[in-house]
Amino acid sequence: MMAEVTTMWQKIANHKKTISMVVIAVAAMAGGGYYYQSKSQPVAAPQQTIQVERRDLTSEVEATGTIKAVDSVDISSKITAHIKEVKVKENEVVEAGQVLVILEDTQMQAQVTQAKERLDNAALKYQRTSRLTRIGGASQETLDNASMEYNIAQANYDEVMSKLDDTVIVSPMTGSVIGQPLSAGELVAQGVNNPTVILTVADMSKMQIEANVDQTDIGKIELGQKVSFTVDAYPDKEFKGIVTTISRKATVSQNVTYYPVTIDVADAENLLNPGMVARVSVTVSENKGVLTLPLAAIRSDKTGKYVIVAGPDGKTQNVPVKTGNTGDDRVEIISGVNEGDKVVLSQVSTKAQTAGQQGGRGGRPMF
Repeated sequence: MMAEVTTMWQKIANHKKTISMVVIAVAAMAGGGYYYQSKSQPVAAPQQTIQVERRDLTSEVEATGTIKAVDSVDISSKITAHIKEVKVKENEVVEAGQVLVILEDTQMQAQVTQAKERLDNAALKYQRTSRLTRIGGASQETLDNASMEYNIAQANYDEVMSKLDDTVIVSPMTGSVIGQPLSAGELVAQGVNNPTVILTVADMSKMQIEANVDQTDIGKIELGQKVSFTVDAYPDKEFKGIVTTISRKATVSQNVTYYPVTIDVADAENLLNPGMVARVSVTVSENKGVLTLPLAAIRSDKTGKYVIVAGPDGKTQNVPVKTGNTGDDRVEIISGVNEGDKVVLSQVSTKAQTAGQQGGRGGRPMF
């Protein structure tokens, strides 16, 4: 009997021990899960604030363009002939009226001689017929025919003399020879639409940029606006200019619509050359000492633009603002906040990582 009682009490003790172990395990799992979850919650980073401050704010429009001379002329021939002599070389400064090129004139000289003979003969015939007409030896019709022949001969002579003059090509302007001229012996062709260009003369003291401005920015461009630009040849040097012409005729390139804008360039050192590509910045607005904030501080919702103002007690408040001109990274504040107000620039959160996470993901801990 005693043995049976002893066995029963041992079973009861073992059962209590098992229950205690289960309770301890469950408590451990609950504690571990709470620890994991609490360690995995995002922790708000300190708010980054910036003060509203007064600055000079400049707004610019960017564009690219090509430099060219204001006054430039391609020298070509009015007649088809071979070049006999080129009197100038590349980069040489020439004066208006200076001889640039002489063309072969042997054939033209022969034509002039023939035309002169025909003109002289026609003149003699007209004089003889005129005398005969006065004494009744020739009719008025004969005199009229002689007069017509003389006029035709005179016109022909004038034409070949003009062509002879065209064998000597002079500069129509003062400037510099741009590029290498054609050489002696080359054939040059006359033409209205596509004549042979022998050389180019340009006034290098007056340069322009033909810039293409995107249609989204063209409304900001006005005559007289200041321009700064750079070129690859002098990457560390900034040149100045001014907007002088805004074209209303659009051009399309790669499905983007542009409007040509002409910029007069200041180049006192004579460093710029035609054909250089210029990266242009047109100053479309300049505001001195205005309230500004970084663009990153401006937020917006369906009611409009606002900023988050941080108070001295650390509390924040959404404040509507009215903005003005925009610079590269800042914007003018017209109303809503005052100088010195602290505005939240950004707010980020971080997530703590705990040992035991699977692949960096949230979830139940492993035991």
